[in-house]
Amino acid sequence: MSGFFGIRLARHLKKMMKYMRYVFNDHFILVCVFLLGGLGFYYSQVLKTLPANFVWGRPIIVILWLALLQIGRIATLAEEADKVFILPKEPVMNSYLNRAIRYSFWLPLVALFLMGGMSMPLVVVSTGWAFSTFFYFIVMLGILKASHLRLQKYELYQISSKEHYLWFALWFVTSFVVIVLSLYVVPLVGPLVAAVQAVFFYIALNKKEQTVSLDWEGMVQKEKNRMHRIYQFIHLFTDVPEISSSVKRRKFLDPLLGKIKKTSQNTYLYLYARSFLRGSEYSGLFIRLVLVAGVILFFLKEFWISMGVSMLFVYLIGFQLIPIYTQFDYMVMTHLYPVPNGQKKQAVSKLVTVLLLVAAVLFSIFVLIALPDLKEGLMVVAALIVEVLLFAKFYVPYRLKKMEA
Repeated sequence: MSGFFGIRLARHLKKMMKYMRYVFNDHFILVCVFLLGGLGFYYSQVLKTLPANFVWGRPIIVILWLALLQIGRIATLAEEADKVFILPKEPVMNSYLNRAIRYSFWLPLVALFLMGGMSMPLVVVSTGWAFSTFFYFIVMLGILKASHLRLQKYELYQISSKEHYLWFALWFVTSFVVIVLSLYVVPLVGPLVAAVQAVFFYIALNKKEQTVSLDWEGMVQKEKNRMHRIYQFIHLFTDVPEISSSVKRRKFLDPLLGKIKKTSQNTYLYLYARSFLRGSEYSGLFIRLVLVAGVILFFLKEFWISMGVSMLFVYLIGFQLIPIYTQFDYMVMTHLYPVPNGQKKQAVSKLVTVLLLVAAVLFSIFVLIALPDLKEGLMVVAALIVEVLLFAKFYVPYRLKKMEA
């Protein structure tokens, strides 16, 4: 069964690689570099203001590391048909699930390594220890994550909700104790106590699994939920057939549609606006990006970083909204409309302009609240308005022309 998992894993990775070329495009990499650079600069400036042996540093690190340990779920790659065709193989499924644990361990370990490394300057400021203690901390976090995945494997069996919560509470409390000991006593204590915890979970859960059967329905559903979260992220960059957007009535938004004059010149503008307001694909994307940018801007006090982040998110929102142009390409009725095809471009350009102006206004409010200098805040507002106008006037027509080529 370990070989069977390898076959499924190869097929899964091949499928994910096709999507990754759309996710890790030039725009996304540019956004990541700019955002991480800005946040890193802001983080370094904050660290310089902290006193030696910063009291709140260790509690912040404990909360952060516990949160980081929640990243990553066991990837069983289970499918709907397994409930019938793989069911007879349940006695030898242990090797399959162990292979799944090993595969599921590496991505969380990379996240722990990166985020743990980013948190080390705060650890050094708070404890006064050398940066080399990072080795003990990353080993500790890796062992704790391994025991977490081992617990997730046990949750694939037919156990009650009460037992599930009890085991998770035990893992959470012991992990909390391990991190506290490593930060408040000696870093070497962390890996040693974490190893004891991992051995306990391994032995105890192995005995438990011998007395229960696999919950095939639950295992398939958990894998569906895991893949749905991945597809939701990929869907921010490209269309994903596995995700179907939902449509809601949203009657309270009808007054906004009423502002569009019902003339033949506004046929596509009405369609695109209605699709945006009642669909969950583009409206959800717009709301998520605005909220993320708003939270970041609210805590930024540096003029240039605020301007860069706000302008970057306006561009990102506009870039992600442009594909709405193809929303009705496969509707037969739209090809029968007695309206010129060029009206589609005008409608998309107008809708994107309005939405970007809304985003720019919201960003301006956050910037004006966060920045101490009103003049700097007004400069950011002016820059956002200019960016929206240039984006709608030049970039949108360029992108639409490229999409039709």
